[in-house]
Amino acid sequence: MAKRTAKVVLVGDGAVGKTSLVRRFVEQRFDDEYITTIGTNVKKKRIEDLNINLLIWDLYGQKLNKDLQKANFEGADGAIVVYDLTRENTFYSIDDWLEELFEVTGQIPFMVLGNKYDLLEDFLIEVDLEEVSEERFQQFMKEHHVEVLDYYKKVYHEVPNFKSVPIDRFKEWGRKRKDKFDVDFSCYKSSAKTGENVEKAFRELAEFILRGE
Repeated sequence: MAKRTAKVVLVGDGAVGKTSLVRRFVEQRFDDEYITTIGTNVKKKRIEDLNINLLIWDLYGQKLNKDLQKANFEGADGAIVVYDLTRENTFYSIDDWLEELFEVTGQIPFMVLGNKYDLLEDFLIEVDLEEVSEERFQQFMKEHHVEVLDYYKKVYHEVPNFKSVPIDRFKEWGRKRKDKFDVDFSCYKSSAKTGENVEKAFRELAEFILRGE
């Protein structure tokens, strides 16, 4: 049987870690250096036991003109929508990314990843759950993750408003949309740094794509 080739697009706001997730999955490595994707970066990964090649399109995180965005989305068989667990505003972009994608592709299988769980986990180790607040989290990021702040200053010329997204809210997002979509999808927390759920997410998406054929 010929090996299936599937196009997978990674979408999400800027600096949520899409490129690092692709690197972890394809190359099994992580760099502490923060990377800004300009344009489109395409990687290939075979999943031998599923007999499928994934062509993974890592897309620039800022909204592009409609024609260019449409060209990037066309032909996609599946998608991974990524947001940053340390920046609540990126969580609220999930529905917008899916809507724009589905306008071009129709409904296709997808995963939603709440990325950078390693940062959120570090914070939760430092504080009691009752003490979690936006102010505490901001202070934690400034004291313990200077390299993250330096990246935002260099690329975006400002430090974002760090506000963590509770895992329960993430799970609730998935539960509320079970009846909205006619395709398979799953939601996971992930970390490109530790590899948590990265392989699982890409593999499960490949299974969803094959199941829908």
